[in-house]
Amino acid sequence: MKNLLSRFGLSAFALALPFAATSAFAADIPLYPTGPAEDSSFVRFVDGGTQAVAVTATGSKARVALDAANPASHFFPIAAGKPVSGTLTSGAAHQDVSATVQPGEFVSIVALDGTHAVTVREKPDDFNALKASVALYNLDARCAAPALKVPGRDVTLLDGVAVGQGKRRQVNPVALSVQLQCGGKAVGQPLSLGTLVAGQRYTVFLVPAGAQSRIFFANDAVSH
Repeated sequence: MKNLLSRFGLSAFALALPFAATSAFAADIPLYPTGPAEDSSFVRFVDGGTQAVAVTATGSKARVALDAANPASHFFPIAAGKPVSGTLTSGAAHQDVSATVQPGEFVSIVALDGTHAVTVREKPDDFNALKASVALYNLDARCAAPALKVPGRDVTLLDGVAVGQGKRRQVNPVALSVQLQCGGKAVGQPLSLGTLVAGQRYTVFLVPAGAQSRIFFANDAVSH
């Protein structure tokens, strides 16, 4: 676990909250300080493994807990270009980490079991109030030629995503399920994303899961 933490490439922990956020979705409790809106960048933390992960801000007891039920925090706005630090904890293991996020970046830090974590960076430029936006983040090198298909139809939603990278497209705001394929073969069961909402963004995470791969998703909401 120490190796996982030391390789986090972590972004943005922060300062100064007198109380703790006990859930990944306590989104109105900001974990990080923000700068002027035009200089802001954003970071979220994602539990892509099987062990619960806690994020604690340096200099305070502000805390976000991630687990299988709530695997992703909201995006926290932070001051761009300024190094910030904090502590990541899983079980008895913990380590101090720090990093910097660039202006306008949306950074996801995804913890994987046992060995490492992956940082995925986006600079969104595709907002459409009439469409939803869906991304695939590929965090599993064992899944050859990963693709998201629409179950029961010969429709590929997303493919061609390199390991450690993400790819995004706009879709109509409809009820949507996706099927993971690795090397042209279906893996696991279809994942329902529910009914997508126009103007909102969603991310499907592809992560290792024992002998195979799995996917889960998060709404890319921003903490206020």
